[in-house]
Amino acid sequence: TELKADADTLCRIIVDVHPDEAKAFSIYGDFLYRDKKIEEARTQYRKAISLDKEKYALWNQLLIIESELSDYPAMQKESNEAMDLFPNIPLPYFFNGAANIQLKNYKEAVDALNEGKEFVYDNESILAQFYANLGDAQYQLKNYIASDSSYNRALEIDPGNVYVLNNYSYYLSLRKTNLEKAEAMSKKSNELQPNNNSYEDTYGWILYQMKKYDDAKVWIG
Repeated sequence: TELKADADTLCRIIVDVHPDEAKAFSIYGDFLYRDKKIEEARTQYRKAISLDKEKYALWNQLLIIESELSDYPAMQKESNEAMDLFPNIPLPYFFNGAANIQLKNYKEAVDALNEGKEFVYDNESILAQFYANLGDAQYQLKNYIASDSSYNRALEIDPGNVYVLNNYSYYLSLRKTNLEKAEAMSKKSNELQPNNNSYEDTYGWILYQMKKYDDAKVWIG
């Protein structure tokens, strides 16, 4: 910790001495990111990419930063560029889908997620996240069969995914469809992650829909 200032100075010297080297800026970006100076780190990674677009690791770190900053327009734009440059790598498609969901471009999200999941190999956790996001996007498009199928696939891969358990159960309850399944999933999400107000409200709402009013009162904030 006591050497942070010296390290920052050295990083500045590196980029001053090597202004045409992508590696110099990526080193500085790494340092700033570890120091939780996220926006400053983004600037350095963007400079590095402007000098060398062919290093996927730079794009991956940049997209992670855009996600952490919730800068969805930038994440959409830069993930599109990364998809063109690295068409067989799944994560740019994932970031693009996630950005488009936030921007309410649900059709574009579905297209990106469906394309990207085909490139996922030996990473069940990432594949489950693709299907979770597909469930969200398809629901917003009112493609309920496709949404349910995506959520079911996500839960086949990761039965303890509390995000999917909560969203899927909530959306079923809004449609007043398969409430018994919704109740079981919502109950499980609360067992796996207790004291989460959002999950508790979902469970209370489902119990209310099932006319279990006394039980619902216990759970609804």
